[in-house]
Amino acid sequence: MEFDIKKLSLKEKVGQMIGLAFAGGEYSPELAMQIEDIEAGLIIYFKDNCLNPKQIFDLNKEINSKAKIPPFIALDQEGGMVARVTTGVTQSPGAMAIRAGSKKEAAYHLAYNMGKELRHLGFNFNFAPEGDVNNNPLNPVINVRSYSEDPVVVAEYMHEAVKGYTDALMMSSVKHFPGHGDTAVDSHIGLPVVDFDEERLNSVELVPFKKVIEYDLPGIMASHVMYSSYDNVYPTTLSKKIVQGLLRDKMGFKGLVVTDSLTMKAVWGRFTIEEIVLNGFNSGCDILLLCGARRIDEQKEFAETALRLAEEGKIPLEVIDAAVERILKYKAMFKVGEMADTFDDIKDDLEVKERVDFAQDVADKSITVIKDNKKVLPLTKDDKTLIVFPVIKVVTLVENDDNTLNSLGDFMPFKVDKHYVSIDPTKEEQEELIKLAKEYDKVVYCSYNACFNKTQADLINSLEKDKLAVIAIRTPYDLNVLDVDTYLCSYEASVQAFIALSKVLTGKLTATGKVPVTLNKK
Repeated sequence: MEFDIKKLSLKEKVGQMIGLAFAGGEYSPELAMQIEDIEAGLIIYFKDNCLNPKQIFDLNKEINSKAKIPPFIALDQEGGMVARVTTGVTQSPGAMAIRAGSKKEAAYHLAYNMGKELRHLGFNFNFAPEGDVNNNPLNPVINVRSYSEDPVVVAEYMHEAVKGYTDALMMSSVKHFPGHGDTAVDSHIGLPVVDFDEERLNSVELVPFKKVIEYDLPGIMASHVMYSSYDNVYPTTLSKKIVQGLLRDKMGFKGLVVTDSLTMKAVWGRFTIEEIVLNGFNSGCDILLLCGARRIDEQKEFAETALRLAEEGKIPLEVIDAAVERILKYKAMFKVGEMADTFDDIKDDLEVKERVDFAQDVADKSITVIKDNKKVLPLTKDDKTLIVFPVIKVVTLVENDDNTLNSLGDFMPFKVDKHYVSIDPTKEEQEELIKLAKEYDKVVYCSYNACFNKTQADLINSLEKDKLAVIAIRTPYDLNVLDVDTYLCSYEASVQAFIALSKVLTGKLTATGKVPVTLNKK
């Protein structure tokens, strides 16, 4: 797929710089408007767009057939708890789980395997992997999506993942430049502000992104974090000082830069659409994403505003041309628009046993036993065991709302009793569980962000320690607020993690994972 930029109209060029989300799972009038009227250069899927592999394949074929210039067809498929296609393709553990038990080469193979199958379905751009260094225990949005608190480790694993995607012919973008790891605000709902100086950035946050440039990797996603020492007016996505000045001019990045979704609350509502368009297009970013509520009226206004400002010269033609040249370069490099003729041609190369087994092995190796001082483990069928499971809810909007994971208890090889508690349990829930737990030989409590929910931590700390095992099924930092004698980490609530946990809990598998971040191991 090659296009001569000189033959594109201004409207077509502006469209190439816009990325849009859509509603539903078919080629609707709204999606047709995005593809045929706005002529968006990128379309992004979310979980509700993904019904099954054949539906995805057929829809992507239609999108490509209707588009004058085939778009990047993108998604967030990081692995773990951030995945959009969750059935019919090989899944991958998330970043921190990978690092906990496996060498960096595993990141390559997982990315390649996942990228190959997603590519079969027509996807050609994965907004992954993470280049964020999670060195803030109270980070609500990155946390286990990061490989480590060590920037060198993050850089190594990130690099392997990008190589895997690239070899699978999948465009990728390392996120979230200049770094979202040491923040305590979720940019989906607020504006994170940090004031690190250049010395700090160069020694921590920028280390993985320097590797992106050193190895000539294709893409970066800009964050909505405001780095006030560089720009105290705009977050990175709208900051020419940071994207053009720091990333492109000073650091020398020549690849594609895509924004995080501009409908996130760090930007949307904080600035007008005209301010977002004017600053976003002039920032040095190449593709501006609008996901959020997926309102076609806002998307049309955004595109019309961009075209008007371009016609008025407020977005200079040389800025547009430079971005579009990069977009077309990577579309050609990653053969955007190319797919198999029919779903039958690729269906047997989805969810292949060898790939599934490899991913499960990585999940098995990730399980980490921090301590088991009172020898609560292993659990046996002779124990009367209660598994306490959280009523899982999305704690950051990037994660999936997965209602299929009813309880870890469903994965155990013998009968256990199950009990459900809110993430932020009420007084009544606390009293009920404390009373119920007395009836059992062993109690397994699956903590879920206890470090952010005091009532959950208080409840766990109220249970009898001698028979209690706590499993952090999301952030390992829960230990920092817990006083327990048996503590494990799975780093994610996923089928792969629960299969692995059931083996470790029953002594069929020895846990070999090492926690990739610093905990208060009191």
